[in-house]
Amino acid sequence: MPALNSSTASESGLAERLRRWFCAYRNSPICLGHGVVKRVFRLCLGRYQRVTLGNGLRMEVDLEREVQSSIFWFDGGLEPELAWLVREFLPVGGTFVDCGANCGYIGLMARRLRHAKVLFVEPHPRLAETVRRNLGLNGWLEECEVVEAAASEVAGTVTLFESGDRDGSHSLLADWEKSSGSRREIAVAACTLSSLLEGRSGFERVDFLKIDTEGHDVAVLRGMGEWLCPPRVPVIYSEMGRDRESGWELLTRAGYRGFGYRALTRQPMRRLMKRYGEGAPVALFHPLDSASSATSETVWVASRSAAAQFLESLAADAAAQPS
Repeated sequence: MPALNSSTASESGLAERLRRWFCAYRNSPICLGHGVVKRVFRLCLGRYQRVTLGNGLRMEVDLEREVQSSIFWFDGGLEPELAWLVREFLPVGGTFVDCGANCGYIGLMARRLRHAKVLFVEPHPRLAETVRRNLGLNGWLEECEVVEAAASEVAGTVTLFESGDRDGSHSLLADWEKSSGSRREIAVAACTLSSLLEGRSGFERVDFLKIDTEGHDVAVLRGMGEWLCPPRVPVIYSEMGRDRESGWELLTRAGYRGFGYRALTRQPMRRLMKRYGEGAPVALFHPLDSASSATSETVWVASRSAAAQFLESLAADAAAQPS
């Protein structure tokens, strides 16, 4: 499996023009042919690209990898709901843990937008190396750290099931995804977040914890131990997939209040983010009343905190507006 190599990555005017044109076309009212246009443009480009995204972040990407290709073609506009959370809830100069970092985009964005000190936790060897490469490209190797391990509820050696055709779907769960491509089993180190964080300089408190571990999020939460409390980790983003009931009970008992992503489609999200860029408040998350109401993407903040009141007020204002 080829790894991204700085010597083969290129930054060309053609790539930038094609990428900008595709973004403009994708954000236009025309809803047809996006995939066709992207495939035609892809024929003109080398596999490895070095780009400067619209938010100023520099990255080397492999266009054969699903997540990295999306970052390239969307000009960094991937997961706008997470970008919104980072802007609203991560203090400038704060601490951010990117658990299940993949190529590191979310943690890199936290560093770029909020000057955060970031700890990346990623078990896949190739992806962990990609994170290190992108940190070096941005000059952040001194301010950030990569831990090449899987976060879990116990330490040791575990099996990572590599998705053959979706680079964002590697999982510790053997049945997480039915992959149509080749599938490898990789032995990787596992650790708990409590062991990673305890005594780590600069991480006496984690201002924002993002967990995206392809079905393993509840095990990661269990491995936090005494760190699972709002005074030490005030904001947690997690993808509530399997074990939703267990995750709900664990987080609510620890004093957190859950809010679920509204799962907006492309055009409504584009309109909301345009309003947000103009300074208007927007509601991307709504309060959750039970585990059964939880969406796949959730943010957890301290119950009855200013953050919870802020999210509740945004949701209430949005509900009061005519549809």
